[in-house]
Amino acid sequence: MSLPRLVFRPAYLRSSSPPLSCRPTLSRSFHASRYDLGIKILFCGSDDFSLRSLKALQAIQESTQNSSIESIDVVIKHEKPSGRGLKGHRANPIRDFAESKSLNIFSLDEEQFNDWKPPRTVDLIIAVSFGLFIPSRILEYARFGGLNVHPSFLPKYWGASPIQHAIINDDKTTGVVVQTLHPEKFDAGRIIAKSDPVDIEVDTTIFPPPITHPESPYRKLESKLGDIGASLLTDVIKNQHYDHVVQQRLPEIETGETRKRAPLLTTEDSRIIFEEMTGREVFLRSLVFDHLFCYRRKLKASKKAQHFVRMTMGPFRLPTPEEHKSYLKGAKESTQWIFVPHTSPVTGKRVKGKPGSVALQIRPDEWVCFESCTVAGKSKQNAKAWDQVDRKTVKLFSWDSEKGSK
Repeated sequence: MSLPRLVFRPAYLRSSSPPLSCRPTLSRSFHASRYDLGIKILFCGSDDFSLRSLKALQAIQESTQNSSIESIDVVIKHEKPSGRGLKGHRANPIRDFAESKSLNIFSLDEEQFNDWKPPRTVDLIIAVSFGLFIPSRILEYARFGGLNVHPSFLPKYWGASPIQHAIINDDKTTGVVVQTLHPEKFDAGRIIAKSDPVDIEVDTTIFPPPITHPESPYRKLESKLGDIGASLLTDVIKNQHYDHVVQQRLPEIETGETRKRAPLLTTEDSRIIFEEMTGREVFLRSLVFDHLFCYRRKLKASKKAQHFVRMTMGPFRLPTPEEHKSYLKGAKESTQWIFVPHTSPVTGKRVKGKPGSVALQIRPDEWVCFESCTVAGKSKQNAKAWDQVDRKTVKLFSWDSEKGSK
C-alpha cells in the first residue's frame, strides 16, 4: 500500500486572498494622494484676531503628526504712513509673525490687490479679518476656493466690525463661524463650522483700561473669539471640510439669526448725544473707542448769543446704587455734575495725587462718570481741572445734540 504524496505550497497560494504587494493600487483617488502631500494655503489677514488663525495653521504645518499643510503664503494690506508727518507705520502683527517663520509675504494695497494673482499654485485661500474683498478672479486660482473665520453668528453682524457692534448693542452673547468665501458678496458663504455661544462680560462700575490694553473688555473678547476661531479652523483643516466633495456630505448649519450689517465704525459713531442715549449706552460705546466726544453749548456774556464747543471725554463708568443715592443728595437743582474725589477702597479716604472724576447728570435719575476731558483747542484736563474751571459758570452751560451758530 502506497502512501499519499504530500505537496507543499507557499502560504499565499493556500489563502483565498491575493498576495500583498508594495505597489500602490490603481483605484486610489487623486484627492487622497493630494492630501498626503498637504495643501498649499494663501492666508490673508491684518490684525491680532487673524494672527491667532495664522498661528494655528503654522502649528499644523510644523506638526510631525499631521502633514495636511504643505506651505503657507501670506498676503497683508500695505501699511499706510501714520503718525506726525506721516513718517511712521503701524505695527502689523501678521507681518512680524510671518517674517519670524520665514513665510512668503505679499504686501499689497487695494488697487494692487484687485489686479494681483498668486505667483504659484494655491489649493485654499483663507481670509481672516483681512478688510478687502476676495474676488472670484482670485478664488478661481484656488482648487478648493476659500474660507473665512468671522467673529459673529452670521448672518447677524456681517461686515467689518462685528465685535464692536455686539458690544455697542449690549448683546449678551456672540460667537464665531467658519464660512466659505462667496465669489460676489461679503459674508454670504456657507457656514461649515460654528462655535458655542460666548458670553460678553462687562463691569459697568469701574473705569476700563484703554482699548489698546490687553485687559480692556474689547481686547479680552477679541482674544477669546480669536482663539475659538483658530480652534474651529484647525478642525476644518484636519477633517478636510474645505473639500467641496466633503462639504456636500456635511449637514447644513444655521444660526437662526437675522441678517444685520456691522459696518466699519467712524468718528461720528464716537459722538455722544446725551438727549438720546442712556448712561449704559454711553458706557458701552466707550468700550470700543479710546474717547468719546460731544458738543457743549455755552452762552456768551450777553446770555443771548451762544456757541458750541467740541469736548472729548473718557473713560466712562456707571455709578453704583449707593453712589447714585449720594449724588442725588449732594446735587443742587441747578447742578448738572459733581466732582468725585478718588478714595481708597480700603480706608474710604481720599487719595492724594489722584485727580478723581466727574459724575454727570444726564437725566433727573441717571448719572455717568468720566475721568478726563479735553476742550477743543486746549490741553487735556483731568476732572479736578474741570471742577475748578467750571464751578462758577455751570449755570451757563447745557448739553445739546446739535451744533449751533455763533
